[in-house]
Amino acid sequence: MDAQEALARRLERAKKLQEQKEKEMVEKQEIVAAVATGGSVLNVAALLASGTQVTPQIAMAAQMAALQAKTLAETGIAVPSYYNPTAVNPMKFAEQEKKRKKLWQGKKEGDKSQTAELWERLNFGNKDQNVKFRKLMGIKGEDEIPTPTITDEEGLRTLKQQEEVFRNLDVQYEMARSQTHTQRGMGLGFGSSMRGMDAV
Repeated sequence: MDAQEALARRLERAKKLQEQKEKEMVEKQEIVAAVATGGSVLNVAALLASGTQVTPQIAMAAQMAALQAKTLAETGIAVPSYYNPTAVNPMKFAEQEKKRKKLWQGKKEGDKSQTAELWERLNFGNKDQNVKFRKLMGIKGEDEIPTPTITDEEGLRTLKQQEEVFRNLDVQYEMARSQTHTQRGMGLGFGSSMRGMDAV
């Protein structure tokens, strides 16, 4: 009979401990929810006065919930629930989301940068090359852009510099092609004394 009584007492104590732990968990959840919805910073002194036990984890969770609520009120962007609230800075997350929205929003018609206009006005001197270049660069619109008539000196200077750069690139390409295709077998280890050994 003593064994049964001891077992019953142990079960009662375990049940009381489990109820106490559940009660503490409910209180913790209520505290975090109250701070998150209220938007105010957690007052640890008030919690201590009320008799609830405040752990550093509860205080940190409450502060992060308050910071998230403040960010939501200021920016209108909430941190998703699948992120760890202690690992994510809500303000930085909101800034990233704003940048992402700005990046992916469509451009308005007629909103072109200076470089885009420069690429569109680029002229190779040949209609077919111009069309091919526009297709390769993904420039949409008219297949044929009339060559702009530039009257100012700066525009003429820019066009002359472009033509000179293209000429230099063509010359360099031809030199490199001739070296790689016509001068095979030349260089280190390919001297005239080595050519006689190939026949052996």
